[in-house]
Amino acid sequence: MNSKEKINSFSMSTIIISLCTSSFYGLFSSYIINKTKNASLISIFIGFIISLIISFIIFKFIEYKEELTYTNKIKYTFPKLYIIFNITTILTSLFGYILLTYRLTSFLSNQYLILTPNIYISLLIISLNYYTASKGIQTVIRVSFITFFMSLIIFIFDFTSLISEIKINNFLPLIDVNMKDIITSSLIFSSYFSIPIIYLNTISFSQINDKYNFKKYYYLMIILSFIIIFVSVFTSIGVNGSNVLSLFDYPIYSTLKRIKLFNVLDSLENISISAWFLFIINTSNIMLTYIFDAIKETFNIKKRTNIINLLVMIIIFIIPNFIFSNNNFNEFYDYIYIPIIFLVITLFIIILTLIKKGLKKSLE
Repeated sequence: MNSKEKINSFSMSTIIISLCTSSFYGLFSSYIINKTKNASLISIFIGFIISLIISFIIFKFIEYKEELTYTNKIKYTFPKLYIIFNITTILTSLFGYILLTYRLTSFLSNQYLILTPNIYISLLIISLNYYTASKGIQTVIRVSFITFFMSLIIFIFDFTSLISEIKINNFLPLIDVNMKDIITSSLIFSSYFSIPIIYLNTISFSQINDKYNFKKYYYLMIILSFIIIFVSVFTSIGVNGSNVLSLFDYPIYSTLKRIKLFNVLDSLENISISAWFLFIINTSNIMLTYIFDAIKETFNIKKRTNIINLLVMIIIFIIPNFIFSNNNFNEFYDYIYIPIIFLVITLFIIILTLIKKGLKKSLE
C-alpha cells in the first residue's frame, strides 16, 4: 500500500466486527453451547472481560512504532529472532484462514449446494478472497465498510423477529455444568474474540488519517461485537433451549429457521445467515492480506509477489484435503483449541516487544 494513502478510522474499525464474530457463528457457537449449555452466556461474558484486557494490550502494541506494520514491528524489535516469530504467526494465520474458509465451504455444501463438490465451492471462496486481498488493504476496508451496515440491518431484523418466541424456562437451570468447562470455554472465546484484532496492524497506525479517533471506534466495535454474539446466543437458547441446540452443527442458523414474516413468508434464514457470510468473507480477506504482506515484509521480497501469492493459494487449496476427512463438526473439535496457542504466542511476542520498548525508553 502506498504510504501516502490514508484510511478513515471508522472505516478501519468496521473490520473488527467481522474479526470478532466470523469464527463464532460457524465454528465456536456449536462448541460453546455443547460444552456449557445454558451457562454459555456466562462463559461469553467472562471471555469478553478477559478479551478487553487482551485488547488493551494489543492496542498498546498497535500504538507502538505507529509507522510500522505488525510484521515490521517484530522485525525492528527482534532483529535476530523476527523470522521465527513472523513465520510462526504466518503459519498460524494460514491455518486459521483454512479453518474458517473450509467451515464456510462445509456449511454451503451441507445446506445449499448438496450436489456440488466441495472443491468447486472452496475454489470460488478462495478466488474471491485472492482477488480482494491482491487489491490491497484499502479494497478490503472498503468492502468491510459497505457490508458493515448491511450486516447490522440483517442482525437487527433477525433477532427482533424472534423475541416473541423466547421462553424463560429454556434458560433454567442457568448453571448445569462444572466450572472447568465454563472457564475453558471462556478462555477459548477470549482468544477467538480478541486475538484476530492483531490483523488491524496489517497497515501502520500512522496510515489512519484520524488515528486519534481510532481508539474510540476500536472499543466501540469490540463492545458491539460482544452484543451481537451475546444476543445471538441468548435468543437461540431462549427459542430452542440449549439441549436442542447442542444437537446442531450450526445452532444459530437452526434458530434463524424459526423466522417468519407476517406469519406467511418463511425460509428467511437464507437471507438472515448472509450476515455470517459477510463476516467470514471480510475476515478471510484481511487474514489473506496479512499473510501476503507478512511474507513479503519478512523475507524482503520486492519482485514476483504474484507468483508467491499464487503458491500460497495453491497450498491453501490443497491442505484441507489432508487434514479434513468429512463435513462433520466433530472433526473440528480437534482444532478448536488452536486459537489458544495463537493467543499465547502472540501475547508473548507483544509483551516482549512492549517490555523491550519500556526498557529502551528508560535507558534514554
